[in-house]
Amino acid sequence: MVVTAPGNIQARARHASNTWARTNSGEGERGACSKVYFLTSERDSRLENVIVSKYSSYVDLWGKVLDGFHSLDPNSSHWFMKADDDSYLVGHNLVALLSGLDAAKSHYIGLPLIYSPKNGQSIEFNSGGAGYVLSHSTLRLLQQQQRDTTTTNNNNIPECQYPGYTSYEDVNMGLCMKALGVTVRDTRDSLGRARFLPYSPRQLLNSNLEGQEEYAWLQTLSKYPFHFGPEYLSDEAISFHQIREPSDFYLIHFLSHHLQLLTSVDSKPFSSLIT
Repeated sequence: MVVTAPGNIQARARHASNTWARTNSGEGERGACSKVYFLTSERDSRLENVIVSKYSSYVDLWGKVLDGFHSLDPNSSHWFMKADDDSYLVGHNLVALLSGLDAAKSHYIGLPLIYSPKNGQSIEFNSGGAGYVLSHSTLRLLQQQQRDTTTTNNNNIPECQYPGYTSYEDVNMGLCMKALGVTVRDTRDSLGRARFLPYSPRQLLNSNLEGQEEYAWLQTLSKYPFHFGPEYLSDEAISFHQIREPSDFYLIHFLSHHLQLLTSVDSKPFSSLIT
């Protein structure tokens, strides 16, 4: 499920649809996703499988995402991912990670962060920008809750309803998951590097961004140590975020899906090749 908006379809969502968000149905290149929905506030002929939400502004993003998840059929797939329209998903790496997990159990998977409000208990959640995945079991738990507080039901969990307790969609999802008894999990590779990534490859490879104020939030909120530079970019990366140039969608797609290595692969770590 790709979260987008009418003003972003031409600049972002269309390019996601042309690259990583291709599905296994139809002819041509096959994607990792059996079906991709675009969550927006208006129907658009440029996109297939549109979910229309009554929420259109960024401040209502939590309500919009709840609309999207409540519109999905938990019987239609084992796993359900939420991504932004400026994200790129390396689908085969996601499939590899999920293949070792049981979708019949409750899972909430992504880049683990910790939100610590001045007054209140710390909240573990997965980054919305890097994308997160719910198992079909978790989606069913979420759908058992009313999506907003207009309906009174003793079984409703307020943390899983709109308007939520914070202004952040991903933090609200973390609160909801905690209330449902579903926790974040460690998704790092064997070298301790994050697989779900909140920035583009260009940014992540730039070690000069380490410690810069604009990026300090990530190192502050990350549950596990997070660093910038080639030695910290996982070769098992699953998602990238802030892909704002259309050409970057196609560049990453070409490198990850079409480039063929005609000689044996160098066994040296990528970071050792950079001087």
